[in-house]
Amino acid sequence: MAGKIIVESVTDSLAVGSNIIESAKSEIVWLLPPEMLIFASQFGLTDKCKTLIENGGRVRGITRVTKTYAKVIGELLDIGEEVRHVDRYQGAFMLVGDKKESISSIYLDLKALSLDDQLRAFWTDNLAYADYLMSTFEFEWESAVEIKSVV
Repeated sequence: MAGKIIVESVTDSLAVGSNIIESAKSEIVWLLPPEMLIFASQFGLTDKCKTLIENGGRVRGITRVTKTYAKVIGELLDIGEEVRHVDRYQGAFMLVGDKKESISSIYLDLKALSLDDQLRAFWTDNLAYADYLMSTFEFEWESAVEIKSVV
């Protein structure tokens, strides 16, 4: 039986995301609000993605690219992550490792996101759910705008 838990804070979702990235061997995909990218960098998730890439893995992400977050997005591009832009970002997030382990949330209030905020995210290692998230990601990836550099 697949494992599953409800994650109830931004801090805990970062810890779960860190574990998913650390255990991945070939690929990470993510759809995150740019606000979460700042936290991901501060909590070492970006460094773990860099290690995965250095070991031959691939990291692809979708976010809303703005001047406010240009520095952190530029850092992702510099380490070899592939990042695409979407205008219509609504606050959902997902992270999937090796098409088998995932964390996702349907809604995240982005008005004043902080580490202390409560949220409801779902972690699972259910392959069918990971496949569903991957299909959603691939659909969004195809329609998102490729980012080569951030000025």
